[in-house]
Amino acid sequence: MSSNFKKRRALLSAAAALPMLATLPRAALAQVPAQSKIIVGFAAGGGADLIARMLADKMREALSPGTQIIVENKIGAAGKIAVDALRASPADGSAMLLAPLVTPVLSQLTFKNPGYNPATDMTPIGMVGLFQFALAVPPNHPAKTMTEFVAWLKANKDKANYGSPSPGSLPHFFGIMLGRAIGVDMVHVAYKGGAPMLNDLMGGQIACGMDTHIELIELHRTGKIRILASFAEKRSATLPDVPTMLELGFKDAVGSGWYSLWAPAKTPAATITALNKALNVALANADVKEKLLRTGTEPATSTPEGLEKFRLAEIEKWRPVIAASGFRAD
Repeated sequence: MSSNFKKRRALLSAAAALPMLATLPRAALAQVPAQSKIIVGFAAGGGADLIARMLADKMREALSPGTQIIVENKIGAAGKIAVDALRASPADGSAMLLAPLVTPVLSQLTFKNPGYNPATDMTPIGMVGLFQFALAVPPNHPAKTMTEFVAWLKANKDKANYGSPSPGSLPHFFGIMLGRAIGVDMVHVAYKGGAPMLNDLMGGQIACGMDTHIELIELHRTGKIRILASFAEKRSATLPDVPTMLELGFKDAVGSGWYSLWAPAKTPAATITALNKALNVALANADVKEKLLRTGTEPATSTPEGLEKFRLAEIEKWRPVIAASGFRAD
């Protein structure tokens, strides 16, 4: 097992073990403004928006009576518009950003000039949750297991391809990661969205497809595709019979998407501590846990320092993969 993988797993394990607080001390409550917002770089009604609204409701309950937290959607430019809105906000706890992996990590590796630096323009509050990706094959594919599929790829290198919803997406990079792990140069077939990719996967036009669990589960359950393995560190609670790449021995093909919460740079430490505690209280709520799982997201917590360490580890993990892909967003 590689030292980098051990380090990443230790960071996540430490984050998950963080104790949850049912209430916040009075001194902490005073550090957060009565009016605040969570900025989301996605449209209302989507998965990230729903997560932000859940957090807003439960974090509000953990803070002072009368505290209001709204959700503000700032869509476009691969999340940069949302980051710019955060950077333009006062550094007093009145603005937070719900960011997917692309914002603090992938943007820094795929853009020559991303226009912001998470290390200097944003302050970490804490982890929110992880979401899994998986590999699926057409229903009539001869490989019934991931081990059989790897053997098939090696024996049929002229047919070794994979589909992803778009170039520069995490499924694109998972395909590069898997190819490096198994020693097969898999050809990337990029689509303009998940729906056309899944249509071709069901029809057998591509050898396999990669996407989030939440997008694949129903097609898998109805027999229209067959999920062979997950890229996550542990099996999904919604697909407990599907093994992970890690347990199958592909230790260098492991990763997840994730959401985290950020504040503007130079937000006072006491305010960050209060927001982190309120976030972790919200994530400990049974209703929030259940609803997060419905969106395909598994709750994960951390300290602010733990989130930044994890971000830096993820940068180093994805850097060689993205370099090998040759992808540039600009």
